[in-house]
Amino acid sequence: MGLSVAISGGIIMFGIVYLMFSLGGITDKILSVSDSSVQRTNLENKLVKTQISINSISNTPLSTNVSFVIENKNIEKLWEFEKFNVFLTYTDLISGLVKTDELTYVNTCPATSGKWCPSSFGNDSIEPKILNYGETLTINAVANNALQGGTSLTVIISTQNGVVATKSVTSL
Repeated sequence: MGLSVAISGGIIMFGIVYLMFSLGGITDKILSVSDSSVQRTNLENKLVKTQISINSISNTPLSTNVSFVIENKNIEKLWEFEKFNVFLTYTDLISGLVKTDELTYVNTCPATSGKWCPSSFGNDSIEPKILNYGETLTINAVANNALQGGTSLTVIISTQNGVVATKSVTSL
């Protein structure tokens, strides 16, 4: 009788220990799912609070230089400019073909071919060099090829969290 009580106690103890270790793994999985859910909610919140617009685009006639002004239209602060994506679509002066350049960020102006830089901030009264609500940023960009005058010039810019603004004008 004593042996059967000891064996059944051992089986119950093994079951309890096994259950405790199993719950630890389940708890970790629940916490990781919860963490990813919080991250997703934070990203969605940032997306809702981010809105930019391109106010104006200008280019130097028959050259590679383009400048445009973006404005923060919502409450999310923008400062991670190295994570922005900037694209120029234009007609090449030499070949007459439509080209699209993905430009690379550089933090000091003047930019060189295939690059863009933040030139000046407007209404930058809250936090210097951070694009807050209502503030503007002038961006200087340099295309890979000279732009043909009188054709369409399109600027596409996306923020670090994926919000996109697009504007087209006729190049000079």
